[in-house]
Amino acid sequence: MRASSWSGWASLALGLWVLAACGQGAVFLTIEAVGPEGALRIPDDVDRVVVRVTDDEGMEVLLEKEYPLTEEQRFPLTLGLEPGPKTGERIRVEVMAFKGEELVGDAAAVVPITRQQEASATLRIVKS
Repeated sequence: MRASSWSGWASLALGLWVLAACGQGAVFLTIEAVGPEGALRIPDDVDRVVVRVTDDEGMEVLLEKEYPLTEEQRFPLTLGLEPGPKTGERIRVEVMAFKGEELVGDAAAVVPITRQQEASATLRIVKS
């Protein structure tokens, strides 16, 4: 699994290459975070996210990375994931948002990933 970042509405700079691989396919992940009063604020509500990518059954970890967030960033955040040598046809992506050591919320989804096609997925973290 190779992770690379791209900027859309958010300026999440994620320069990460894990389990080096080449491929043209990718999953473009959008991370939204909302609470009772609307979008969560960085760093007031959330100061870091942890992204964990596993096989579709959640048994083999392909990527696990913590991303500190700065006040210049806003939700939604974006992240590009490319398949690596251990990547199957589907992956499970989990995102956990934290403020300090407290878990603010999390979201997960199983998404298809291939070397030939690009796909997109949105994970929405909801703080109650």
